[in-house]
Amino acid sequence: MNREWIGNAGIQGLIKELVAENSVSSVSNVPASQKVADWLESIGFEIEWLEYVDSSGTKKANIVAVRRPLQGTLRIGGVGYLAHTDVVPVDDWDTGFSGPFEAVEKHARLYGRGTCDMKGSLCCAILAASQIDRSSQIRPLYMVVTADEEVGMHGAQHVDQRSKLWMEMIQRDVVGIIGEPTEMKVVHGHKGTCGVILRANGQSAHSSTGRGINANYALIPALAPLLALRDETERLDEYRNSDYDPPTLTWNMVIKNEPLALNVTTATAEVQIFYRTMPGVDLGSIEKRLRQIQQEYGLEWIDRGEKPSWYVDSEAPWINQMLDIVGQDQPHTVCYATDGSVLQRLEQLLVCGPGSIEQAHRKDEWVSIEQLHQAVKVYEQAFRKWAC
Repeated sequence: MNREWIGNAGIQGLIKELVAENSVSSVSNVPASQKVADWLESIGFEIEWLEYVDSSGTKKANIVAVRRPLQGTLRIGGVGYLAHTDVVPVDDWDTGFSGPFEAVEKHARLYGRGTCDMKGSLCCAILAASQIDRSSQIRPLYMVVTADEEVGMHGAQHVDQRSKLWMEMIQRDVVGIIGEPTEMKVVHGHKGTCGVILRANGQSAHSSTGRGINANYALIPALAPLLALRDETERLDEYRNSDYDPPTLTWNMVIKNEPLALNVTTATAEVQIFYRTMPGVDLGSIEKRLRQIQQEYGLEWIDRGEKPSWYVDSEAPWINQMLDIVGQDQPHTVCYATDGSVLQRLEQLLVCGPGSIEQAHRKDEWVSIEQLHQAVKVYEQAFRKWAC
């Protein structure tokens, strides 16, 4: 395998190879990561391989890679591309013509789990890097490829804590391009995430005995004040930010019972609360209200953690430079989160990648082949801009 092989494979060929590796977040992403590492080594990158074991005992791998100039380098600057190899589950996959781990071309689209989010984008960046002769570089070119972005950004946390090359990127103040799907629009801010579980505990028994304690009877009274708080977050200006669409926290609640059977008294009942945070919104006041409800109704509090929102000035120099590359006038914000929530120590970040978030996480995930080719060109120009 070499630079010529990657070029001959083309963008569709690379994506088909990578999509074939099952890297749903619940299984190991090591085979997918090894494939990416092999490709990067073949085009001159040094690999920093960072393994860890997730909470279920499954081995995961992050890659941080660098291709340095042949004749030394300037002391600051460079460019990095950031992606993840894990994908969301495929339980409901249904295109009618293909399986989830085969990238199939149809209707000028490439279908398959990860084609949009975000193996397609990663392959675009690798192909773009392969088209740049290392001898033309005067600054380093980095790749950061994480695990577990879809389930809490745990891989990015490991990179931030353990990677020597990541620290080098921060010290050099490189420009970082997160390749999540934006339809190739330049993004300068995205929402964060925050979640909590409020749980009521009872005692299971055969429902005919009357000896059980139904946990729902403790949880149900708390739902009305929780819904009222949710409604306030949608209505009041203090919980809104007009830079985003929608401009609210888009609060969501999911109710869960265990065991789930009509003839067994419910032993645990919980409401899972999840909202997307924005700059300028006081999360402390929300947590205070939630704590009051939890204590008033005697519920257990289970913290699901917070990943902060990310935002840079829309007039930042690197944002304007990327706008010039893609031929756009204004940057945008998006309402989903990326590894940028965790990797904010790299100050010169932006998000720009092929595909739409509406095409991701669905039973027939796809990406436009035309936009993949556009991404290869844009990434090549961006890498040349900041590394050559």
